Amino acid sequence: MIEINDVLVRRELLIAPFQNSVPALFLDRDGVVIEDCHYINDPEQVQLCHGARELVASAREQGWPVILVTNQSGISRGFLGWDDVNRVNQQRMVDLLGADAPIAAIYANGYGPNAPKDSWRKPSPRMILDAADVLNLKLDCSLLIGDRLSDIQAGVAAGLAGLFHVLSGHGREVRPSILRWQAQASQSAPQVKFLDGLDSFPLETFQLASRLIHRN
Repeated sequence: MIEINDVLVRRELLIAPFQNSVPALFLDRDGVVIEDCHYINDPEQVQLCHGARELVASAREQGWPVILVTNQSGISRGFLGWDDVNRVNQQRMVDLLGADAPIAAIYANGYGPNAPKDSWRKPSPRMILDAADVLNLKLDCSLLIGDRLSDIQAGVAAGLAGLFHVLSGHGREVRPSILRWQAQASQSAPQVKFLDGLDSFPLETFQLASRLIHRN
């Protein structure tokens, strides 16, 4: 396992690495899994986004680990600490999701907008790449759902197979910029699929993708 010597990054593994490579579902946290409360530090404020529990549970049923990859710039801005982030994640979010909808790993970084390009801050793919290395994930068959352009760009840079954008969180305000970005993106980049929210995600995607993997 790659050692982490950066005080602004956190890797929390909640499962053991897979012996055989598997696809994963990568999710942003604020505005995708939980409602975006702007530098949330109170576990009592945590509310799941519509469809989050059902989506994570469905992924688990199909053998897909769910990995959270989240920018937490409130750390470097001084609005919250890692203890606050951990309380929101463990005391509330994971509890609300329940045993039937487990999170496999939580990746977070506290860098601000001026972070170096090689940091873990999205649109850098480094959180995704580290998860793939540590947990033995098959990125070219994996999916990502986010509400910001930086989420989508991180997924493209990591070589993920499918990208989904939701209107929750900051999604509604940034969708025009994502449409413009997609129009200018390389033809080799996967087309972003647009959803209203997690509750409109086509759950059969997991099963169909798994069948293609086994067939190959």
